[in-house]
Amino acid sequence: MKFNLLLLVILTFSLVACAGLAKTPTALPTVLLGNAASTPVPTSVAGVSVTASGIVVDDQEAHMAFSLAGNVKLVNIVLGDQVQAGQILFQLDDTTQQIELEQANLALRELTSPEAIANAKLAITTAQTNVTNAQLALNNLQYWKNTALIQNYYSNYVLAKANLDKAQTAYDNTHAGQYINNANQAAAYNTLYTAQQAYNNAQYYYSLYSQAPTQTQHDQAQANLDLANATLKNAQVYLAALTGGTVPVDATGTALLQLKQDQLAVQIAQEDLDATRLVAPFSGEVASVAASVGDYVSTGQIILVISDVNHMHIETTDLSERDVPKIKLGQAVTVSIKALNQDLSGKVSAISPTADTLGGDVVYKVAILLDTLPSNLRSGMSVDVLFNTGQ
Repeated sequence: MKFNLLLLVILTFSLVACAGLAKTPTALPTVLLGNAASTPVPTSVAGVSVTASGIVVDDQEAHMAFSLAGNVKLVNIVLGDQVQAGQILFQLDDTTQQIELEQANLALRELTSPEAIANAKLAITTAQTNVTNAQLALNNLQYWKNTALIQNYYSNYVLAKANLDKAQTAYDNTHAGQYINNANQAAAYNTLYTAQQAYNNAQYYYSLYSQAPTQTQHDQAQANLDLANATLKNAQVYLAALTGGTVPVDATGTALLQLKQDQLAVQIAQEDLDATRLVAPFSGEVASVAASVGDYVSTGQIILVISDVNHMHIETTDLSERDVPKIKLGQAVTVSIKALNQDLSGKVSAISPTADTLGGDVVYKVAILLDTLPSNLRSGMSVDVLFNTGQ
């Protein structure tokens, strides 16, 4: 019996071998087991197509964490929820941040109050007066070149000296002792005092305008003018900053610096408050939730994953380096979604410029955009990809 069975097997292989000599063997159909038994596999034509395995990938996936540590105060979502961009998903206890923001706002409001604006306007008028005086002082240093003016001051000086001598003589004639004893002596002293002041004033101006100023005097006058102009400019810029006017990017000044620091303090406090909330960066589906109300979360701890289930694409996982030169952008592709038993058309949208390794083989990732997205398509589903190379 065993001999007969062995002979039957030998005869069978002999017949198959003889048939192979007669014509090219016909490929047997692929048999798939389980749920994939009826899934159509893209047919590859020799020399025309390239095949690869792949996976469904979300266009966007956000792994979300807080930038500061704290206790969870509010959770607005559960696993599987659909969320909208801008929706608050998680919130930490924000008591401290609320207080810090209010304090920063109080300081800024005080600095920009009506009283502060009035003082800023007053500072401008004071600065303008100082500029005028400083300019006059600098100009006065040039009067020594004016001969007529110097002669006039010299004439005043001569007259003042004569008046002083005359007043001194009159006082000496009426004043015999140490003390003033009568009205005549008092009048004479008053005349002498006035003449002395007039002489001092005339002597000062004659001396001032009859001699060239020193370099130090000129430098000091110029520095005073420069300082007055800078103070005026800063005062004007500060008022503009307080009242919503245009402020140059290179503006300086102590008052402006304080204003900017207070504004920055408000901005930082607001950012710290905003950091106590996790907000959906795009519309999508909650793919993972890893914290509950009352939990303490650390900085950077991933507690939430949002997937953009409305925008997905295909990425290959094992496209060989031998096949990637045959792939072009825009190339037509057929994608077989194994779990859905469905074939879909698409196009190549990106080809990675760098390689990966898979089991020692060099592979390249290729992204594919599907022409349509089935409603039941899920990220992570495996696919077979057929590239039509047209060769």
